Amino acid sequence: MKSFILLLASTALVTTAPSEHHVFRPEPRSTHLDWNKPRGDGNFLAKRSGLHSESFFNNPPMRRRDANPFAEPEPEPAASALSNDTVSFLSTRATAGRWDNLAGSGMWHPAPISWGGKRQDVYYASKDRACKYKTYDNGGWSPDWYDLGGSLDSAPAACSRKEKNVHVFCKGTDGQGWHRSYDNGAWGNWQAMGGNVKHYPSTCSWGGGHVDAYYSSYDNQCWHRKYDEGKGGWQGWENLGGYLDGPPKSVTWGSGHTSVFCKGNDGQAWHKKYENNAWGDWEPLGGTLDAEPAAAAWDNGRVDLFVKGTDGACWHKTYKKGGGWGGWANLGGKVKKGKAPDVVIYLTKIEVYIVGDDNAVYRRKYENNQWSSGWENMGGNVDTKPAPIVWDYDKVDIYGGHSDGSCRRCY
Repeated sequence: MKSFILLLASTALVTTAPSEHHVFRPEPRSTHLDWNKPRGDGNFLAKRSGLHSESFFNNPPMRRRDANPFAEPEPEPAASALSNDTVSFLSTRATAGRWDNLAGSGMWHPAPISWGGKRQDVYYASKDRACKYKTYDNGGWSPDWYDLGGSLDSAPAACSRKEKNVHVFCKGTDGQGWHRSYDNGAWGNWQAMGGNVKHYPSTCSWGGGHVDAYYSSYDNQCWHRKYDEGKGGWQGWENLGGYLDGPPKSVTWGSGHTSVFCKGNDGQAWHKKYENNAWGDWEPLGGTLDAEPAAAAWDNGRVDLFVKGTDGACWHKTYKKGGGWGGWANLGGKVKKGKAPDVVIYLTKIEVYIVGDDNAVYRRKYENNQWSSGWENMGGNVDTKPAPIVWDYDKVDIYGGHSDGSCRRCY
């Protein structure tokens, strides 16, 4: 940990000599595998025994309830390196050392979303396999975690396609995809989406009538299903092929565009883009990844990709419409093994977050066309990957799961 502190204190990105097994390889690599030829349905769409009925998923048998899941949160200690003068309670962005314990009893990373204004929701999969959520609206949190039921076998993913709308996706304990939506003040039922999925899903929306959901399968292909209001709702599954070694990540810069990223089974990053009503080919982006990628898209046709390299550093690559991909840039840091970074963009700024070996969250900022000189220690005690969110135009909060299952928030 001492070497990490020295790195953060310096404006230079000092690293120790890596072993040959922990070198980040920036060049895209060719493969004998045809990423662009789907390998049939396999057993993804096959009828299987043991699937949950929708009535079961919406009203599962009484679970074992965790002891006192709504216990009063314990105060989170401030980061030791911070003075009281550092913490500004008028700040609109996450402030180092200022953490809430929102209680709860989660298994994986939480999933925050905002449909706009002063509203945000945060979702997680509880230890009794239910989907729980809590809302923040006009300056206050709902008193308890609400129970959406379900029988989850992954962290949830959530997005909003318009005001007062939420879509929640997950992998069920029966292996298929599940979906539940909130619209104009009411929750619908959980709906079975089918499939035979391996990892937690990714979702994004490019407009008020459109939602995309992406899952990886047990034969390592990427599968896509979309909601199109103009075409009557949910469409069938689409096989995007590929050879994934983890969950996909999807982002959109606006109407008619989606970029999907993944870690391939060859260790490098891969990208597939939907534009002009058609999917392009999978393209290798190079790198040597230790976790799934993180990405964010701008409305001007720019996409920023972040990964944890096998060398422990956070690496970054940028796509600009009309100009293509730039090279990989080493942002330094020392990311905890297997914990992916996450990123938010707002106005003309980027904030990327990582979790270090000390379970603290670290932030690096991009503004005025340059990166901050080092990683800022945000404090906290997070046992999952970080989950930042932009809400109320330019406010940023960070969420993560503690080792005791509670949900933590930096604001």
